[in-house]
Amino acid sequence: MVKVYTPRRLRERNRWLRSDGKPNFKSRIHDKTPELSPLIRRDVPGVNTSTPILNVCELMSKLNTRLIPVLTGRNEVIGVITATDIIDYLGGGLKHNIVLNLKLPTIYDILQVPAGKIMTENPVVVEESLKLSKLLELMVNLGLGAVPVVSQNKYVGIITEYEIVKFLTYKHVGVKVADVMTREVLSVDENSKLSTAMKLMINLGVRRLPVVSGEKVVGIFTWKDVIDLIGTHKIFNVLSLKTLDEFASIPVTSVMTPEVMLIDPQADISEAASKILETQTSLLLVSEDGRLAGIITERDIIYGLVV
Repeated sequence: MVKVYTPRRLRERNRWLRSDGKPNFKSRIHDKTPELSPLIRRDVPGVNTSTPILNVCELMSKLNTRLIPVLTGRNEVIGVITATDIIDYLGGGLKHNIVLNLKLPTIYDILQVPAGKIMTENPVVVEESLKLSKLLELMVNLGLGAVPVVSQNKYVGIITEYEIVKFLTYKHVGVKVADVMTREVLSVDENSKLSTAMKLMINLGVRRLPVVSGEKVVGIFTWKDVIDLIGTHKIFNVLSLKTLDEFASIPVTSVMTPEVMLIDPQADISEAASKILETQTSLLLVSEDGRLAGIITERDIIYGLVV
């Protein structure tokens, strides 16, 4: 039986908070541009509640984003769909009950279900005029990795951890990777099927899992691997029968990203940020004396930069 974890982002936030529950931001964060305009991704469109999940995956894959807002006809945000919602729906968690109850025969039918069926309603949104320090406080306390941005209640774009890392990073921070990395590395075995890996993601509250063969890391399985499999339509070539069972049985090794980016625990986090920005990956594995010592993500870098 899989142990159900509190998501890591929520468990670990406590090390960044003061006794009053607020992040202890460095003074430079309060001196940064007061509004969010420079950080907003305005190229991410919204969808409506009737947009098929397949189309949402197409957008996520094409634009490399794990959050798509769901909008009304008045361009107001009423929900969001995240990559986690889609993984949950396809077999990772409770939203998979929607598939089971509808008894849809093929993966194509499953992906034609409207976005409104799986969206997260009443999401956190922020005003474009909000100060960066307030946004960071919100993201730290709520464990958010991406948020929709509105102006006078109308959707204008999203902000993700990637944009914040890019905006805040400077040449030398003076904080080591070892000071902010996560030492508890959760992984999935190379012999696992896609359904097992997705369930682990949802149950453990993570978006990335190293794939291991014994003690050796042979790849990384992330939310984007699932989204790209669907969003590029590769899934329809991979599956001969096009059934959910066939989808669930795909080996995780055939979906994972085999390239593993490494960094030394004594490196400055600015080096980690540069590697993430250059490769557009969201994490690095921390290697010390040939062994896996931890993992560092965009969120860890942000905390190291601002707290």
